[in-house]
Amino acid sequence: MEHIPFGMFLVDVLRPGVLVELGTFSGVSFCAFCQAVKELGTGTRCYAVDTWQGDPHNGYYGPEVLSELKSHHDPLYGRFSRLIQSTFDEAVCQFEDGSIDLLHIDGFHVYEAVRHDFENWLPKMSERGVVLFHDINVREFDFGVWKLWEEIKPRYPHFEATWGQGLGVLAVGNQQPDLLRSLCNSADGELTEVRNFFCELGLRLELARERDELTGRLKEQSNIIGSFQHSLRSSLPMRFFFIWSREGLGGIAHHAIAKLSAMSRQLSVGRRHGGTERDNRQMNVRPIAFYLPQFHRIPENDSWWGEGFTEWTNVSRARPRFSRHDQPHVPADLGFYDLSLPEARKAQADLAREYGIHGFCYYSYWFNGRRLLSRPFDEVLASGEPDFPFCLCWANENWTRVWDGLDKDILIEQSYSEEDDRQHIRWLANAFRDKRYIKVGDRPLFLVYRARSIPDPVKTTSVWREEARKLGFRELYLCRVESFGEERQPPACLGFDSSVEFQPDWSSFPALTTPLRRGNVWRLLTRWGLSSEAYQQNDVYSYERVAELMCRRDAPPYKRFPGVTPGWDNSPRRKRGAIILRGSTPKLYQRWLEGTLARFEPYGPDENLVFINAWNEWGEGSYLEPDIRWGRAYLEATRRALREK
Repeated sequence: MEHIPFGMFLVDVLRPGVLVELGTFSGVSFCAFCQAVKELGTGTRCYAVDTWQGDPHNGYYGPEVLSELKSHHDPLYGRFSRLIQSTFDEAVCQFEDGSIDLLHIDGFHVYEAVRHDFENWLPKMSERGVVLFHDINVREFDFGVWKLWEEIKPRYPHFEATWGQGLGVLAVGNQQPDLLRSLCNSADGELTEVRNFFCELGLRLELARERDELTGRLKEQSNIIGSFQHSLRSSLPMRFFFIWSREGLGGIAHHAIAKLSAMSRQLSVGRRHGGTERDNRQMNVRPIAFYLPQFHRIPENDSWWGEGFTEWTNVSRARPRFSRHDQPHVPADLGFYDLSLPEARKAQADLAREYGIHGFCYYSYWFNGRRLLSRPFDEVLASGEPDFPFCLCWANENWTRVWDGLDKDILIEQSYSEEDDRQHIRWLANAFRDKRYIKVGDRPLFLVYRARSIPDPVKTTSVWREEARKLGFRELYLCRVESFGEERQPPACLGFDSSVEFQPDWSSFPALTTPLRRGNVWRLLTRWGLSSEAYQQNDVYSYERVAELMCRRDAPPYKRFPGVTPGWDNSPRRKRGAIILRGSTPKLYQRWLEGTLARFEPYGPDENLVFINAWNEWGEGSYLEPDIRWGRAYLEATRRALREK
């Protein structure tokens, strides 16, 4: 049973393009692989190879086994998976050399047969290839998997799953994910927690299977099923049970992935104090600031908002709405710059580098092949200047008249299709190839602002990954931005590798804090003229309170890179209904950033990202660039916090 959640975990870590199982029988392990592929949206093509006639070890059987497997497999997984009734030697020619990423060998178990299968299929393994050997613990009869395992494991990085009949994990490719590399390179004693975890999951699965069998019998024999279930729930925590069904397999996948993503910190990062100085330097965080390219003229803005419109138009028009409301915000050192000028972009990068910012995350506005506000980034890409790291975030929202309070008035609508997904990733590949592009390992980092707005995000991310491989990239590192309340389920469920915490997380405000000066008393005081109406017309929060609460929130059970903001006030963009964080100071911002950094343990040497919102969101009061009130104080606070880390 332990092999099932472990196999699902491997699918998530490897994200294989092609998965092959040699020896499937009734399909327990193969369907677990397929369910993981389906749940995680990895885009994997799965193949099961078996004669479905049996062998001297499993015994011989008739066509009913394959027939039963097909009845379960084909409706659920037939879109991406195929059952091949063939000998292993006959099937091998159907696969190109270097095409298989995950191979599970579970055929005839005598030494000569397993050795032949391994050597025959090894040329088919990719640079990311991993081979699984079942039954490495079995030394009875004429089983010889253990003997082959002892011979070949010294040649490759490997991990031994010692539970039950044993599973050998052999990393035959030289390009492995960080977590798998950590598993294979860790000392045996350091892996006890990992093995115990999968043993516990296996026990839970066995209990669930037995529970379902008992439940089925009781349903057949009597009407006391309700009382039975009640007694069962009261005797053991329900979290120990997973329904042994299609839904249950999905539950196991999510549970294993969530747990192992947390456990991976210990494997990939945990031995920080015993590492070399170089290792510790690699674990330093990489602060990335969101970057708005709105500060230059484009024909669309001239048409929609008036001649000469840029973000500065809104910023300069802002006025205070209540006492001590700091508006308008006026830039200092960099002035009211024009991002169509290379010297302005260079000055920004020089300033960011000076105060410890690793790179910019440029918002990219892609509308079915049409791009808006593209000139600054296009010129950065074409010119090679400034020499400063960057990545991209697809701002996949409709373009509306929200600044006029008319968010339902759509100017350009986002539309989605597989053809557009492929066209989009082909354009992105030009940026991914740039030496300045930020990567996780060798995987280009790409963010999506509203992943749930994509009709089928699993399909879209699968298309992106498939197309990226065709374009020469081993893999992508896709992040979903947690910008709205619906963006909260584990990113793997949408086909993403991780999430990015977007601050301020206003979707959490109602549960954590409430707007200032709200309620019956304040409405009465407003009516009497003793409080500004702005508190009723806008959502005004305490910056200090928000920062404190965000630092105290529990980390999610999946990978999420943390975020902070130096402030927020989007009243320049809205006539009413603005969200305003009142009372931000460099000291409070530094405290928030320090608290966030203190709690964050990177998931790996390159999975060490922290996002700051933002570098230059002047129209939303969220910027690190100097202004006339604070000068460079927020930049200095950033540098001090990073030095503490």
